[in-house]
Amino acid sequence: MVESSDQQLIQECLKGAQRSFKALYEKYQAYVYTICVRYGVSTIDIKDHMQVIFMEIFNSLDRYDATKAAFKTWITRITINQILHQKRKRNIDYSTGGSDEINLIDSGFTIPVDWDIDQQELYALLNKMPAKYITAFNLSIIDGYTHSEIAEQLRIPESTSRVLVHRGRIWAMKQLRTHFKEMVSLFDNNSKTI
Repeated sequence: MVESSDQQLIQECLKGAQRSFKALYEKYQAYVYTICVRYGVSTIDIKDHMQVIFMEIFNSLDRYDATKAAFKTWITRITINQILHQKRKRNIDYSTGGSDEINLIDSGFTIPVDWDIDQQELYALLNKMPAKYITAFNLSIIDGYTHSEIAEQLRIPESTSRVLVHRGRIWAMKQLRTHFKEMVSLFDNNSKTI
């Protein structure tokens, strides 16, 4: 569950050891940063988000239970919850109405294992996704939340979650078709289960 080094750092942090707080921060800062990027946190806001996230992590260490989740999983939850909290404060509109150019053909999206896509390049591409889709898309596709969990987190109907994820998939597929033509043609020839 918890790496011995994590467990030791957690115990030292709970005793107030500043070097342990710093070590824990340095160990997980890149991971938290990547989640922020995936969820569309702007470059300008990432530093503030990370400060709030790590403040919450450090303030909650006494409530971490290694029998319920791995430490990295626990950090992921806190990070996502804090990002969603900040988005709610900014009143992001998740409504599905309007004049979207995306047509609702039946399309899902998975990346075949044999594609050689740089993770940072993929994150940069997905970071261009419209704000109203990116959160639901990430919660569903990348973090494995159910539509009922997404609906609860975003305070929207389940049906809206389904539409947002669906439209996010279509948007992502269009972007991938544009940027990775060779890979997509390989994908189209080898798989029809999008």
